[in-house]
Amino acid sequence: MDNDILYNAMRRAKMLGADQIDILAVEDNAISVSTRLANLENVTRSETISIKMRTSLGKRSAVVITNNVDELKKESFVQKAVFAAKNAPEETTEFRPNPNELCKNFAKIDVCDTQTVSSQDLIDAALECESTALQINGITNSEGAKASHSRSKIILMKNDDFFAEYDRTFNQLSVVTLAEKDGFLEQDYDFSETVYWSDLKNPQLIAKESAERTLRRLGARKIQSCKVPVIFDRRVSSQLLGDFVAAISGGSVANGISFLKDKLSQKIFSDEVSIVDKYSTARGLRSRPFDSDGLECSDTIVVQSGVLQSFILNMKYANKLRMKSTGNALGFDGVAPNNICIENGTRSFQDLLKSVKNGLYVVEALGNGLNIVTGNYSQGAVGFWIENGEIAYPVNEVTIAGNFIEMLSNCKVANDLKINSGIDAPSLLLNEIVVGGV
Repeated sequence: MDNDILYNAMRRAKMLGADQIDILAVEDNAISVSTRLANLENVTRSETISIKMRTSLGKRSAVVITNNVDELKKESFVQKAVFAAKNAPEETTEFRPNPNELCKNFAKIDVCDTQTVSSQDLIDAALECESTALQINGITNSEGAKASHSRSKIILMKNDDFFAEYDRTFNQLSVVTLAEKDGFLEQDYDFSETVYWSDLKNPQLIAKESAERTLRRLGARKIQSCKVPVIFDRRVSSQLLGDFVAAISGGSVANGISFLKDKLSQKIFSDEVSIVDKYSTARGLRSRPFDSDGLECSDTIVVQSGVLQSFILNMKYANKLRMKSTGNALGFDGVAPNNICIENGTRSFQDLLKSVKNGLYVVEALGNGLNIVTGNYSQGAVGFWIENGEIAYPVNEVTIAGNFIEMLSNCKVANDLKINSGIDAPSLLLNEIVVGGV
């Protein structure tokens, strides 16, 4: 991407009367492959550019978007951007940081792999993964394996006050396996996502874990409705954390639609629950040196020993709430965490399991989860019944429901956290949850 094109568009917008111009450009180069029944099914290459240009005149602003860098060369494009800003309604809240708040010496973030990853590397990994899975006794079919690699360049410009860029890479490998028993089909999956190609989980291990997850779900039973302790597998706990992120995001809080909007500095969860958002995790999938407001990202303690300490904010919503930005701006109006996780507890997963006389171990949650307005939680679930501290048999067609705060106010946290996606959590034991069955 030619930075001069971006600078020239910014200069022309100023000449037309704009007093503030922000440009966010993302250039992606990606390769993805898929296999089906151990045969290559598809190879896709893509090169995409997304450019967002925000022009501001006083308290009025507008954003125009293009996927063609040549559009920025056209006078008509810049004129459209300035015209849109002139006719936009006035913002009631300041959304731009002061120039002295902009990041000047941001940290070096290790989020770009220098290794070249070819389409053949991806093909080999996907074929090995699916072929291994299909050879495991009991696996009858597969939905295929997928492997992908992408390299992105992110550029942010803000008037003459700020110019910064960084590169990042992303790799992914996954497989979905199926098995059948007594006419009932079950499926599960495993995956690995990393910044560095060399950090990807071994394809054979992904295959093995997917197969094991699938096979242990065979022979699932239905259970009676009850109120019992429920253990959430790491995958489900991470989904729960993702629901929580939506409730603490600046837009939800500032617009008054989050059940947590008045809970800051209050105890909402168990003492064992601490949540932190880390921006500079080495090789972190969501690590970045600066946010879309041009502010340096920072580590944010969100929950400490059960007490809600912070929301996730950009400049706009921070000002609206009369708080300080947490450096989590995404795009020109959004908010997103960096690498957020529920921190490890002190108990092993086996300790949690042994403490449950009768209960449910949930390995997959289906459908909608948290209602961020009311705080009520309800999801379909698949898992295993627990008897006397041991996994007894698989169960399906159940629902789990409760109030989010009540669920986590009595929870226990395991020490099995694994950083997989940038929104991660260890296994959780929730006390006395409503489980709907037959």
